[in-house]
This record gives sequence, C-alpha cells and structure tokens, in this order.
Amino acid sequence: MKLGRGAQRQPGWLLPLLWLAVVLSALSVVYVSHLCRQLYNELAKMEQEANALQVEWGRYLLEQSSWASLSRVEQLAKSQLQMRVPEPSEIVIVRAQAVVE
Repeated sequence: MKLGRGAQRQPGWLLPLLWLAVVLSALSVVYVSHLCRQLYNELAKMEQEANALQVEWGRYLLEQSSWASLSRVEQLAKSQLQMRVPEPSEIVIVRAQAVVE
C-alpha cells in the first residue's frame, strides 16, 4: 500500500493508547464526581450540626441570663440566706489607711 505525499504511517500502538487514555479519563471523571458528592454531603451534615450548636448556644445564653438575673439572686438571698437590706444605722463605712513603708 502506497501512501500519498505528506501522509505518514502511524504506529499501531497509538490507537489503543489513545483509547486507554480516554477510558482512564472517563473513570477519573466518575471518581471525582463521586468524591465531590460525598464531600458535599459531609459539608451539608456539618452545616446542620453547626446550626444545631448555634441554637443550643443561644438557649444556653438565655438560661445563663435567667439564672443570673438580679431579681432571682435577690429572691434567693432573702429566702435561703435570710438576707435583707440594712438599715441606715447599720451601715458602717470603713476607710482604708495608707500603708507607709
């Protein structure tokens, strides 16, 4: 068989090599797509967990503020410790003396 001018005979191994490259490329696309879906699902789960933790943190802050409210502390001081507001005659002012070295 004669080849025309400028036509070159290509080696017989080039076509199977290109076919193998196409197949490997297709398999890598499938693998990367699968990996992306897995990572996206993991990201979505982590975002849900972050939202749940944010809600829990808000509840914690609300509970903390209610436990530390002044009216609650005053009520507990009166009921459990029998504390009361001192009369003006019971108030003693203590002045600090300067320490001389």
